[in-house]
Amino acid sequence: MANSKVNKRFDQYVLRGKLRQEGFERWRYVFSAFSKATGQERKFFVELFIVNPGISPKVAVLSQKSRLALSESDLQYALAGTASAAHANDEIAVLPSYVLVKAGVFGSNGKQMNKFHASSMFSFIKNTETFKVGDCLFRSNALSGSVVVSSQDLRIRPELLCNAGAMSWELKFERIIECSPLYNRKHYLWTPLGVKSVFSGTVHLDEEEYVVLPKSSNGYIDKSWGISPNSPYFHISSSKMTSIISGKQMLNSCFSLEGEFGGKLCAYLNFEGEKYTVENRGIFKKDAIIHDCSQMSDSSDGDRVHWTVSIHKGRFVIDVDLFCKGKEMFVRDYEMPQGKRCLLKILGGVGTGEVRVYKKIGKNLELLEHANVYDAICEFGQTEEVGK
Repeated sequence: MANSKVNKRFDQYVLRGKLRQEGFERWRYVFSAFSKATGQERKFFVELFIVNPGISPKVAVLSQKSRLALSESDLQYALAGTASAAHANDEIAVLPSYVLVKAGVFGSNGKQMNKFHASSMFSFIKNTETFKVGDCLFRSNALSGSVVVSSQDLRIRPELLCNAGAMSWELKFERIIECSPLYNRKHYLWTPLGVKSVFSGTVHLDEEEYVVLPKSSNGYIDKSWGISPNSPYFHISSSKMTSIISGKQMLNSCFSLEGEFGGKLCAYLNFEGEKYTVENRGIFKKDAIIHDCSQMSDSSDGDRVHWTVSIHKGRFVIDVDLFCKGKEMFVRDYEMPQGKRCLLKILGGVGTGEVRVYKKIGKNLELLEHANVYDAICEFGQTEEVGK
C-alpha cells in the first residue's frame, strides 16, 4: 500500500467477483529490528491473508477443522474396526473463509502467530486510506496491531497452525524502490511493491522490545492474489549487499525473485541503478532463469538449505547463491482456497550468500559486479494434503 501512482491500484482490496468465492489475497511486510535489551538483530514479518471472503462473511471458517464430533456409537464402531453410516461421511467439504493476520520472526527460535477474523470484520476507511481488521491497521504508510496466541488456545484449537506467543507493532514505512507486477494473469498476480523499503518504529515480541531503525530495517513489501497460491513456491529477496569489488555497501541495490509460474520464476534486480527484469509475459522472450533449492549436509554447522539461481537475459548473466541454516528455519502454513485439507507449507528463513553479474563478450564473460548478500528472505514450499 503506498504512494506510487503506477502501483496505487494494487494497494486496494482486489478480490472481486468469483475470486470472493474461490480466491486469496496476500499482503506481506518484512523488516529487521534490534532488541533494545541485547542488541540482537532479528527479521520480523507481518502478513494479511484473505481467503474466500464471500463464502462465510460472518464466521471465520478453517478447513483444517472439518471432522464431525464422534458420538458414543461412532466410538464403539471405531473400536470395533468398522465404520458407522454417520461416520462414513465425517469429512465435510469445508472451504476456508476468513481474514488472517499472521505475524512472527525468522531465525533461531523463530515463531509465527495467527489471528483469524470473519471477513465482515475487514473494512476500508476511505478518508484515511486504512484497512482495518480487529485491532490491526494497514495504512498507506504505517502498520499497527497485535496477535496473541496462548498455549491453551492451541490445545483447544490445533487448527490455528501456529505457535504460542504475543507480538505487537507500531510501524511507519516508505517504499524506496518499487516494482510493477512481474506476473500478471487472469488467475494470478504478483507484484513486489516495495523491493527496497524503509521501516521505523517498535515491535514487542513476548514482552521483549525491538527497535526498527530506517537505515538498518532492510524492508521488503509484496502482494499477490488469485485463485490459489503458487505450488511449488520459490522466493528469494534482499536489499542488503556489499560490493566485493569496491568494498562499499550498495545502498541502492535490491532484488526479488518468485515463482514458480509454470515452472518458471519472475525477477526484478537493481544493482546501483542497473536494472534487470524477467517478467515471463511474452512467449517469444528469450530470458531464462534456472533455479534450484536443495539441502546440504555440513558437519561443522548442521544442515543448510541452498538456493541457486542463474538468470540469462540478453547479454547478461546473473548468478545468485544463498544459504540458510536448517536449524534456523521453520514452516508457515497457508490453507488453499479449494479446501480439501490442503496446505501450502512454506519453509522460510534468513540467508546470506553472493551475487555475480556478468556481461557476455563473445564466448567469454566479463564480471561486472560481485557482491555479498545479507539478510535475505529465502523460502521454498509445496502443497500437502493433511489431516487424513
